[in-house]
Amino acid sequence: MNIDRKKALLDQMRGGLIVSCQTQPGDVIHDGTNTVVLMAKAAEWAGAVGIRSNSPEQVKAIHEAVNLPIIGLHKIKYDCLDDVIMTPTIEHAIALWEAGARIIALDSTQMLNHIGKPRCDLIPIIKKELPEAIIFADIDTYDNALHAIELGADIVAPTMCGYTKATEGIEPPDLREFARMCRDFKGRAEVIMEGHIYTPEDAMKAIYLGAHSVVVGSAITRPQLITKRFVDLLGGLQDNWRDAEKTWTGITTNA
Repeated sequence: MNIDRKKALLDQMRGGLIVSCQTQPGDVIHDGTNTVVLMAKAAEWAGAVGIRSNSPEQVKAIHEAVNLPIIGLHKIKYDCLDDVIMTPTIEHAIALWEAGARIIALDSTQMLNHIGKPRCDLIPIIKKELPEAIIFADIDTYDNALHAIELGADIVAPTMCGYTKATEGIEPPDLREFARMCRDFKGRAEVIMEGHIYTPEDAMKAIYLGAHSVVVGSAITRPQLITKRFVDLLGGLQDNWRDAEKTWTGITTNA
């Protein structure tokens, strides 16, 4: 995929909705790949411009079923870490590419990976080993977004905001910081809104602020979390449904 083809693929998604279609073992709607394929087909029918999917198996199944660009990632849990990592190694990235994802998403924060290196350090490795891939950097802060772009990321998105030590206490989405990214990074990388978008009005706010496109997952493809929001409200807000959302990870465990 040369520069012109990368640009054409990104332009194809500009201004549109990307739907995150993910399930994992232990989830009430997980049944291998059947459910995510149906989710992706429904998203395509409705006019989505892309799909975001977790694991080579689900990416491959979706790739064979719909004619939309796929943002692929692979969430991995290592015993030595408290959290999960999205696409921690070049082997994971290659597996996603071979499954049909032409956009590779990865945790691009300064948090350390399973071998004690900043997770963003994988960006130039992917750029070298998969030069035709579009690199989607999931970041938490403005500074880490800038660093990811300097390392070679084609896309940055504040997916990790609220999930890292650097963003503790921030209630995402941080629209002011997102707007700053859109203004400052224009012409250097695409800025996509991802994380805590629950209504069409939320999505339009992001586009108005300069987003290339918007990724929505929980509000569309996670019926258990949609239901949880209603139940919590009807129960007098005794629980915070976002706590349930944050524990829904979709991971594969590596010792």
